[in-house]
Amino acid sequence: MKNRLDIKRWQIRIFAACILAYTAAYICRVNFSIAIPGLQAELGLSNTSVGLISTSFFWVYALGQAVNGYLGDKVSSRTFVFIGLLVSALLNLAFGYSSMLWVMIILWSANGIFQSMLWAPLVKTLSYWFPKKLHNKIAFGMSIAVIAGYLAAWASSGLIMNSSGWRWVFWLAAILVLILAFVWYIMARNKPADLGLPDPEEAEDLPLGNLSSRKNKPIKSILNSKLFLIILSGVLQGIVKESILLWSPKLLIDTYNLSLKSTVAIVLIIPLMNFSGLALSGWLNRLLKSAEKMTIMVLMFGSAATSLGLMFSIQKSPVFTVLLLACTSAFIFGTNPLMTAVIPLQYAYCDKVSTVAGLIDFSIYVGAGLAGVLTGLAADLLGWDKIFIMWFLVSIFGALAIYASSLKENKCGFTKSA
Repeated sequence: MKNRLDIKRWQIRIFAACILAYTAAYICRVNFSIAIPGLQAELGLSNTSVGLISTSFFWVYALGQAVNGYLGDKVSSRTFVFIGLLVSALLNLAFGYSSMLWVMIILWSANGIFQSMLWAPLVKTLSYWFPKKLHNKIAFGMSIAVIAGYLAAWASSGLIMNSSGWRWVFWLAAILVLILAFVWYIMARNKPADLGLPDPEEAEDLPLGNLSSRKNKPIKSILNSKLFLIILSGVLQGIVKESILLWSPKLLIDTYNLSLKSTVAIVLIIPLMNFSGLALSGWLNRLLKSAEKMTIMVLMFGSAATSLGLMFSIQKSPVFTVLLLACTSAFIFGTNPLMTAVIPLQYAYCDKVSTVAGLIDFSIYVGAGLAGVLTGLAADLLGWDKIFIMWFLVSIFGALAIYASSLKENKCGFTKSA
């Protein structure tokens, strides 16, 4: 009984530490979006140039996810995440002092490297601390960190921009995340065995599938599954998700001549609406009896529908445009916990949770890398309304790719693999 109570207390602590760590990560990442207008006003950078800075982050982040996801299965998650947060904060500090485009690209690319050291090891840590029956809940719970990070970064960055300028957006984020990196290290532990506690399956009196039965399978056997189609769908999901999150403030300023203060206040509805996307995703996944790939497909079709609506609303109503932007973001965001956590956690008994989480996150940020520069270039050359056509088509193809991956399932240890 004592062991059961002890592990439950530690589960709460570990989950809180993981939420805190990933919220911190987003504070040192999405602050860039709010800083764009001030950065352009002071340095005279075009949308395409800003897109290059953003794209440099996403491409390096994507490659880092593939490498660091693999490394995350072999090293201490606690130390790995601490280093990632610490150096990301220092790079934000340096970015606030920079004024040359090439220096900004180098610094933001380096930020991508260390940011990529976070998600996969965090998912691996959670797989050790929570039994399989709770994997869906913790996956959706971790998505709260993403929303919390966006809310914290956008709200605070908007206030800082108005009062102190764009450089302080990066400096204050750096100071806060430096503190949170040490908080993470104090709170976190890699797995119950480090504290002499039983694995969570045993603590729940579930003898089958406990940590001792994990089978370390070679990467080749994992890649023989439908994982490649999931990776393709991840690329397409990333294009839509990051286009909205990166460019929405600039889109509204350019289209409706809104002030930065008004724009920041309005766009906060987007991360808030993402909560409804999570709720819808969880409800739909339960309705479909945990058929996560079918849930992803339905949500991507929803994203396509609202993107189609944006093509007709952009010249008519800023209120309706913002609502449709928020709905598109909510639909696509709802797929995120399913793709980046629920599916990787199914590989726990292949001992490849971090590897698979890294590969799927890699695919999403390849899409994000494409979104940064392509969206900026298209906005400069064609106008914002053409972006919505891209979102519509990409969402449709993403839904079809995830459907194809569900047609034939393989096995991974005790669980159904993606």
